[in-house]
Amino acid sequence: MTIEYALYQNKLTGADDLYAARTLITASADLNAIADRIVEQNSVVSRTDCIAVLEASVVAVQSLLLDGARVNFGGLFDLYPRIKGKFNSITDYYDPSRHKLDIGATPGSRVRKYVRDNAVVGKTETILPKPLALEYLDLGSATTNTTITPGSIGTLRGSRLAFNASDATEGIFIVSTGGGETKVMAIQKNKPSELVFMVPSFAYSDVYIEVRKHFSVDGELRIGRLDYILAKNPI
Repeated sequence: MTIEYALYQNKLTGADDLYAARTLITASADLNAIADRIVEQNSVVSRTDCIAVLEASVVAVQSLLLDGARVNFGGLFDLYPRIKGKFNSITDYYDPSRHKLDIGATPGSRVRKYVRDNAVVGKTETILPKPLALEYLDLGSATTNTTITPGSIGTLRGSRLAFNASDATEGIFIVSTGGGETKVMAIQKNKPSELVFMVPSFAYSDVYIEVRKHFSVDGELRIGRLDYILAKNPI
Protein backbone atom coordinates (compact mmCIF):
# COMPACT_ATOMS: atom_id res chain seq x y z
CA MET A 1 0.00 0.00 0.00
CA THR A 2 1.12 3.54 -0.75
CA ILE A 3 0.23 6.94 0.67
CA GLU A 4 -0.10 9.17 -2.38
CA TYR A 5 0.80 12.86 -2.34
CA ALA A 6 0.94 15.79 -4.73
CA LEU A 7 2.79 19.10 -4.56
CA TYR A 8 1.07 22.47 -4.53
CA GLN A 9 2.58 25.95 -4.45
CA ASN A 10 2.83 27.21 -0.88
CA LYS A 11 1.03 30.58 -0.98
CA LEU A 12 1.84 31.32 2.66
CA THR A 13 5.58 31.80 2.10
CA GLY A 14 5.32 34.36 -0.71
CA ALA A 15 8.03 32.48 -2.62
CA ASP A 16 7.16 31.12 -6.07
CA ASP A 17 9.62 28.22 -5.81
CA LEU A 18 8.37 26.68 -2.55
CA TYR A 19 5.83 23.87 -2.59
CA ALA A 20 3.98 21.90 0.06
CA ALA A 21 2.88 18.26 -0.07
CA ARG A 22 -0.77 17.35 0.23
CA THR A 23 -1.68 13.73 0.90
CA LEU A 24 -4.46 12.29 -1.26
CA ILE A 25 -7.11 10.33 0.62
CA THR A 26 -8.04 7.32 -1.52
CA ALA A 27 -10.79 5.76 0.60
CA SER A 28 -12.76 6.00 3.84
CA ALA A 29 -13.03 3.21 6.42
CA ASP A 30 -15.80 2.57 8.95
CA LEU A 31 -16.20 -0.13 11.62
CA ASN A 32 -17.13 -2.68 8.96
CA ALA A 33 -13.91 -1.98 7.06
CA ILE A 34 -11.88 -2.25 10.27
CA ALA A 35 -13.54 -5.58 11.07
CA ASP A 36 -12.81 -6.85 7.55
CA ARG A 37 -9.15 -5.90 7.93
CA ILE A 38 -8.94 -7.72 11.29
CA VAL A 39 -10.37 -10.88 9.71
CA GLU A 40 -8.00 -10.54 6.71
CA GLN A 41 -5.07 -10.59 9.14
CA ASN A 42 -5.93 -14.21 10.04
CA SER A 43 -7.60 -13.32 13.30
CA VAL A 44 -9.24 -16.17 15.22
CA VAL A 45 -12.08 -13.79 16.04
CA SER A 46 -15.10 -13.90 13.72
CA ARG A 47 -16.24 -10.85 11.80
CA THR A 48 -19.47 -10.73 13.83
CA ASP A 49 -17.51 -10.72 17.08
CA CYS A 50 -15.20 -8.02 15.73
CA ILE A 51 -18.14 -5.75 14.92
CA ALA A 52 -19.65 -6.38 18.35
CA VAL A 53 -16.40 -5.52 20.17
CA LEU A 54 -15.78 -2.43 18.05
CA GLU A 55 -19.31 -1.16 18.64
CA ALA A 56 -18.95 -1.80 22.36
CA SER A 57 -15.64 0.09 22.31
CA VAL A 58 -17.32 3.12 20.75
CA VAL A 59 -20.05 3.09 23.40
CA ALA A 60 -17.48 2.72 26.19
CA VAL A 61 -15.40 5.64 24.86
CA GLN A 62 -18.50 7.83 24.64
CA SER A 63 -19.39 6.97 28.23
CA LEU A 64 -15.89 7.80 29.47
CA LEU A 65 -15.99 11.15 27.69
CA LEU A 66 -19.25 11.96 29.49
CA ASP A 67 -17.36 11.27 32.72
CA GLY A 68 -14.87 13.97 31.72
CA ALA A 69 -12.07 11.49 30.99
CA ARG A 70 -9.29 11.83 28.45
CA VAL A 71 -9.42 8.57 26.51
CA ASN A 72 -6.18 7.10 25.15
CA PHE A 73 -7.28 4.37 22.75
CA GLY A 74 -4.25 2.08 22.76
CA GLY A 75 -1.91 4.76 21.44
CA LEU A 76 -4.12 5.15 18.36
CA PHE A 77 -5.73 8.44 19.36
CA ASP A 78 -6.63 10.61 22.33
CA LEU A 79 -10.14 12.00 22.77
CA TYR A 80 -11.05 14.60 25.37
CA PRO A 81 -13.99 16.93 26.13
CA ARG A 82 -13.48 20.64 25.67
CA ILE A 83 -15.56 23.82 25.73
CA LYS A 84 -15.52 26.43 22.98
CA GLY A 85 -16.50 30.07 23.45
CA LYS A 86 -15.46 33.09 25.48
CA PHE A 87 -16.20 33.65 29.17
CA ASN A 88 -16.63 37.26 30.30
CA SER A 89 -15.12 36.94 33.77
CA ILE A 90 -13.90 34.45 36.38
CA THR A 91 -17.46 34.25 37.73
CA ASP A 92 -19.03 33.58 34.33
CA TYR A 93 -20.59 30.18 33.73
CA TYR A 94 -21.33 27.80 30.86
CA ASP A 95 -24.17 29.11 28.73
CA PRO A 96 -25.37 26.93 25.80
CA SER A 97 -26.30 30.06 23.86
CA ARG A 98 -22.69 31.33 24.00
CA HIS A 99 -20.63 28.20 24.53
CA LYS A 100 -20.33 24.82 22.86
CA LEU A 101 -19.26 21.53 24.35
CA ASP A 102 -17.05 19.70 21.88
CA ILE A 103 -14.56 16.84 21.59
CA GLY A 104 -10.86 17.33 20.89
CA ALA A 105 -8.74 14.68 19.21
CA THR A 106 -5.03 14.06 18.66
CA PRO A 107 -3.23 11.11 17.07
CA GLY A 108 -1.49 8.78 19.51
CA SER A 109 2.27 8.31 19.73
CA ARG A 110 2.01 4.61 18.85
CA VAL A 111 0.23 5.11 15.53
CA ARG A 112 2.44 8.08 14.63
CA LYS A 113 5.58 6.02 15.09
CA TYR A 114 4.14 3.03 13.21
CA VAL A 115 3.12 5.08 10.17
CA ARG A 116 6.42 7.00 10.09
CA ASP A 117 8.44 3.79 10.29
CA ASN A 118 6.41 1.69 7.85
CA ALA A 119 4.57 3.91 5.35
CA VAL A 120 5.57 4.02 1.69
CA VAL A 121 4.79 7.27 -0.13
CA GLY A 122 4.29 7.86 -3.82
CA LYS A 123 4.16 11.12 -5.74
CA THR A 124 1.26 11.69 -8.13
CA GLU A 125 0.63 14.40 -10.69
CA THR A 126 -0.69 17.60 -9.16
CA ILE A 127 -4.30 18.20 -10.17
CA LEU A 128 -5.02 21.92 -10.44
CA PRO A 129 -8.61 23.14 -10.15
CA LYS A 130 -10.35 24.09 -13.36
CA PRO A 131 -13.94 24.75 -14.48
CA LEU A 132 -15.96 21.53 -14.54
CA ALA A 133 -18.70 21.55 -17.20
CA LEU A 134 -21.08 18.61 -16.75
CA GLU A 135 -24.30 19.37 -18.60
CA TYR A 136 -25.56 21.65 -21.37
CA LEU A 137 -29.29 22.32 -21.77
CA ASP A 138 -30.39 23.89 -25.05
CA LEU A 139 -33.72 25.71 -24.87
CA GLY A 140 -34.12 26.03 -28.64
CA SER A 141 -34.04 22.29 -29.27
CA ALA A 142 -35.17 21.10 -25.82
CA THR A 143 -32.17 18.75 -25.68
CA THR A 144 -29.37 18.01 -23.23
CA ASN A 145 -25.73 17.51 -24.28
CA THR A 146 -26.78 17.04 -27.91
CA THR A 147 -27.65 20.22 -29.81
CA ILE A 148 -26.90 23.94 -29.62
CA THR A 149 -29.18 26.60 -31.13
CA PRO A 150 -27.82 30.03 -32.11
CA GLY A 151 -30.05 32.84 -30.85
CA SER A 152 -31.51 30.65 -28.12
CA ILE A 153 -30.87 30.36 -24.38
CA GLY A 154 -28.21 27.90 -23.25
CA THR A 155 -27.61 26.65 -19.72
CA LEU A 156 -24.32 25.12 -18.65
CA ARG A 157 -24.16 23.33 -15.29
CA GLY A 158 -21.25 22.01 -13.29
CA SER A 159 -18.88 23.47 -10.70
CA ARG A 160 -16.24 26.24 -10.53
CA LEU A 161 -17.88 27.83 -13.60
CA ALA A 162 -18.20 31.48 -12.51
CA PHE A 163 -15.72 33.76 -14.27
CA ASN A 164 -14.61 37.39 -14.33
CA ALA A 165 -16.71 38.99 -17.06
CA SER A 166 -14.41 42.04 -17.17
CA ASP A 167 -11.45 39.86 -18.22
CA ALA A 168 -11.52 39.40 -22.01
CA THR A 169 -9.62 36.10 -21.78
CA GLU A 170 -12.22 34.55 -19.49
CA GLY A 171 -15.72 33.42 -20.33
CA ILE A 172 -17.73 30.91 -22.36
CA PHE A 173 -16.45 29.93 -25.78
CA ILE A 174 -18.06 27.99 -28.63
CA VAL A 175 -15.17 26.05 -30.18
CA SER A 176 -15.38 24.33 -33.55
CA THR A 177 -14.12 20.74 -33.78
CA GLY A 178 -12.34 21.79 -36.97
CA GLY A 179 -10.84 25.04 -35.69
CA GLY A 180 -12.17 28.49 -34.88
CA GLU A 181 -14.07 29.83 -31.91
CA THR A 182 -16.74 32.33 -30.93
CA LYS A 183 -17.02 33.97 -27.52
CA VAL A 184 -20.37 34.21 -25.76
CA MET A 185 -21.09 37.86 -24.97
CA ALA A 186 -24.64 37.91 -23.53
CA ILE A 187 -24.54 36.35 -20.05
CA GLN A 188 -27.73 36.14 -17.99
CA LYS A 189 -26.41 34.17 -15.01
CA ASN A 190 -22.79 33.76 -13.92
CA LYS A 191 -22.72 31.40 -10.95
CA PRO A 192 -20.25 28.70 -9.86
CA SER A 193 -22.74 25.90 -10.53
CA GLU A 194 -24.66 27.40 -13.46
CA LEU A 195 -24.13 29.69 -16.45
CA VAL A 196 -27.12 30.94 -18.44
CA PHE A 197 -26.44 32.77 -21.70
CA MET A 198 -27.62 33.70 -25.18
CA VAL A 199 -26.00 31.43 -27.76
CA PRO A 200 -24.25 33.62 -30.36
CA SER A 201 -24.35 33.09 -34.10
CA PHE A 202 -21.54 30.88 -35.44
CA ALA A 203 -20.72 29.13 -38.71
CA TYR A 204 -19.49 25.79 -37.39
CA SER A 205 -21.51 22.57 -37.53
CA ASP A 206 -20.07 20.61 -34.59
CA VAL A 207 -18.72 22.38 -31.53
CA TYR A 208 -17.48 22.11 -27.98
CA ILE A 209 -18.38 24.46 -25.14
CA GLU A 210 -15.47 25.70 -23.04
CA VAL A 211 -15.30 27.80 -19.89
CA ARG A 212 -12.02 29.67 -19.35
CA LYS A 213 -10.99 31.40 -16.15
CA HIS A 214 -8.12 32.33 -13.87
CA PHE A 215 -8.14 30.98 -10.32
CA SER A 216 -5.80 33.72 -9.05
CA VAL A 217 -4.79 37.19 -10.18
CA ASP A 218 -1.44 36.05 -11.54
CA GLY A 219 -2.45 32.46 -12.29
CA GLU A 220 -2.63 30.70 -15.62
CA LEU A 221 -5.82 30.59 -17.68
CA ARG A 222 -7.49 27.21 -17.13
CA ILE A 223 -10.02 25.61 -19.42
CA GLY A 224 -12.93 23.33 -18.66
CA ARG A 225 -14.59 21.64 -21.65
CA LEU A 226 -17.93 19.86 -21.79
CA ASP A 227 -17.33 16.20 -22.69
CA TYR A 228 -19.92 16.24 -25.47
CA ILE A 229 -19.77 17.43 -29.08
CA LEU A 230 -22.83 19.58 -29.79
CA ALA A 231 -24.43 19.72 -33.24
CA LYS A 232 -25.60 23.10 -34.50
CA ASN A 233 -29.37 23.25 -34.71
CA PRO A 234 -30.19 24.27 -38.31
CA ILE A 235 -32.92 26.80 -37.57
